[in-house]
Amino acid sequence: MRSAILLAFVALYGCATAPGYRSSSVQPPQAFRETSGDPQPATPSPESPHPLSPSPVGRGGTKDEPPVSSDYWDQLSDTTLSRLVGEVLRGNLDVRSARARVSAARSDRIRSVLDLTPSATLAAGYSRQRLSSASFPGSFGAFPDQNVWDAGVNASWDLDVFGGIRHTVQARGALADVAQEDLRDVQVSLTAEVARAYFELRGAQEQLLVAQRNAENQRHTFDLTKERLDAGRGSAFDTERAQAQLSSTLASIPAREAQVAAAQYRIGTLVGRSPTEVARELEQTAALPQLPEVASIGTPDVVVRYRPDVAAAERFAAAQGALVGAAKASYLPRLSIGGTAGYAAPEFSSVGNQGTLRYAVGPVITWPGLNLGRVKAEVNAAEAREEAARAQYSRVVLSAMEDMETSLARYRAGRLQVERLQDASAASERAAELARMRFREGVTDFLQVLDAERTQLEAQDRLAQGRIDAATAYAALYKATGGR
Repeated sequence: MRSAILLAFVALYGCATAPGYRSSSVQPPQAFRETSGDPQPATPSPESPHPLSPSPVGRGGTKDEPPVSSDYWDQLSDTTLSRLVGEVLRGNLDVRSARARVSAARSDRIRSVLDLTPSATLAAGYSRQRLSSASFPGSFGAFPDQNVWDAGVNASWDLDVFGGIRHTVQARGALADVAQEDLRDVQVSLTAEVARAYFELRGAQEQLLVAQRNAENQRHTFDLTKERLDAGRGSAFDTERAQAQLSSTLASIPAREAQVAAAQYRIGTLVGRSPTEVARELEQTAALPQLPEVASIGTPDVVVRYRPDVAAAERFAAAQGALVGAAKASYLPRLSIGGTAGYAAPEFSSVGNQGTLRYAVGPVITWPGLNLGRVKAEVNAAEAREEAARAQYSRVVLSAMEDMETSLARYRAGRLQVERLQDASAASERAAELARMRFREGVTDFLQVLDAERTQLEAQDRLAQGRIDAATAYAALYKATGGR
């Protein structure tokens, strides 16, 4: 009988063994296709850690707030943008909320750690009671009423022989890491968002200036057609066409002004200040910063692992694995030591006197032997949640690699597009000036002037939009790299 019980407990212990760490099945390439050329399958060396294994730094929820580097923005040499980035990291309300969640997760872990230590509570009370004589064989009549004053301490200590509490502590530590990575994700996302809004502001200001400059040129052309008409050398048809083109350009200015205002207000909300106040600070027009070429951004395994969404997904999967171990520990008995000590007396003044002392101490073993079906169901549910977290982790890794390649491709294409649009804008400006000069000299008709000025406006507006697209692609690349 004893051998059978021992074998049963050995079998249960095997069932209760916690799962080991399992890395993602997704293998990143050795280099990004958009920066190197032909991708090759990754072959990590035995001495290096798995590309997507957990980072050895800061586990257990004890590391400080992860830094978000500003070097990415400082190299643009735009002091206003650098200031706004600093403000959004300090004052944004979503960042504050994420910091509070980190504090809550750390407190949850500390509370789990304290479950490994003895717990004690103080208790004191008063009651008036009457015992039943039927509870004492051989007694007759009614027992008198009694006053009971009681004061003491109750203590218990779960020895955690099979690691259920320790697995819970590991899970809480991993969830604290998740909260920290979520904080970094919020910081990176909002930094990219404020940069995007800033680029859209400067681009809208440039588009507004383009419309205003072209409107001024078209006004001069309109005045020229009126002078020719008054002198009898022009036609009313040319004057009306010049007026129509000028009015069309002037009609686009209010929309550009609204875009500028919207970007200013958006920036104010992101930095956590009054949008109107921030809008006044950003009224001064400035050009979009010059964008750098894409240098080496690191290997895919390093970049992907650094991304906060990937790190958070990995830590969440690790937490679910630890919770599987905590659930499996319920197969085995729990050993705890309990005790109570204090004083009980019929009068308050007697509490603490000799003879009123009471105490009880001893070990307690509990085992859900008749509820193993419920335990198994809980373990199965925990294992299913871990499997779901593993699948989610692999999905996030794939999405991160897609995001990186896409962002690199769009940024490279955006910079190339700006170069071509600059050539087109310069050529259209020269063509418009030549058309106006030829028209003044009577060499050509007014239709060529209208066409050249329309082409100039479109080319300059497309150039401004191309600069916006390239700059926002730069912000997207920052987010894709996880703020590296």
